Amino acid sequence: MLNSDAEALPGVPRLTLHVGLPHTAAPEQIRDAVQSWLQRRARRVFQERVDLFAARLGVRCTRLSLSSAQTRWGSASADGSIRLNWRLVHFAMATIDYVVTHELAHLREMNHSDRFWDVVRSVMPDYERERGKLKDDVLPVFD
Repeated sequence: MLNSDAEALPGVPRLTLHVGLPHTAAPEQIRDAVQSWLQRRARRVFQERVDLFAARLGVRCTRLSLSSAQTRWGSASADGSIRLNWRLVHFAMATIDYVVTHELAHLREMNHSDRFWDVVRSVMPDYERERGKLKDDVLPVFD
């Protein structure tokens, strides 16, 4: 469960994740429970954003899957499959939207040509700013 302002508990910081583990849980169990929650959250958020931007771009995502890639935020296949790194869930929605848009744009242009960037720009005119955040922001380490 994730606390929000509406669900604030006395003495518990806002936006605190509570996991249902015994107080004797090992650090690995806590890490795995939190990572599992983040991955479920990522799938929900990513699916919403894929549906939104696929409609705007006039493309169809046939399958959305999560990855744990070390060097890639996402990938797209000609068959309409999109893979997104679950760790993207740590970024702001605008940055997630950039990666989603980038991968969906590959369903129209399977390259990084000027036409590809025009497709990205058609739904995200300021994509360069969000693209830069992928290089500058530091993510928590779970390994």
